[in-house]
Amino acid sequence: MNLDHYRLDADYKHGMHFTALPTAWASGFGKDVSFRIGSSTAWVAEAPNATAGFLEFTGQGLTTFERAMDRDEKLLAVLGSRLLEAQKRVGETAQAIELRQSGENSVLANVATSLSESLTQVLRWVYWWNSTEETPEELTDKVVVFSLNTDFTTAGMDSNALREIVAAWQAGAISQETMLELFRRGEILPDGRSNEDEIALISSPRSTTRNLKSEI
Repeated sequence: MNLDHYRLDADYKHGMHFTALPTAWASGFGKDVSFRIGSSTAWVAEAPNATAGFLEFTGQGLTTFERAMDRDEKLLAVLGSRLLEAQKRVGETAQAIELRQSGENSVLANVATSLSESLTQVLRWVYWWNSTEETPEELTDKVVVFSLNTDFTTAGMDSNALREIVAAWQAGAISQETMLELFRRGEILPDGRSNEDEIALISSPRSTTRNLKSEI
């Protein structure tokens, strides 16, 4: 489809190259008359039937290429190349955008996963070259692992979901560890902070003083 789109675009641009620029024409003038185009020059002829004008492209010749390219771009968008798809100019909710982009995110996730496996293999070779293991196959997944982030959504946890999770924890439906893990997935907790670190920060004297001030 990419190759077909390139060919259609090349034919379309080739046709525009020869038809887009208007071409002057004249009839009934003498053969020895030199013509110049511009506001400072007038074309004057003694013959009463002399006429002049511009050749300009009209018709449906190039629209065939336009329709074919539109079809290819729509099909490429279905196949995953949404860079060619015309984006909507209307307001959309974050959930609607996430659902619309779920298809391309899956393709991007496959690329990221494949790249993670390749880089992991390369790093294992580097580690093996500087280690005492006999073969690279002796290295386990716990030694060298490289993993790209496959979370391509920018929207985190909204306020309604945050309140519902806290209410479920207060009601005893979920544990504090589960609540913190959900916060981590919703990008509430910063990267690299464990549940123990978060619990320690909550129970620190500074947090207690801040909570007392907010209650007052």
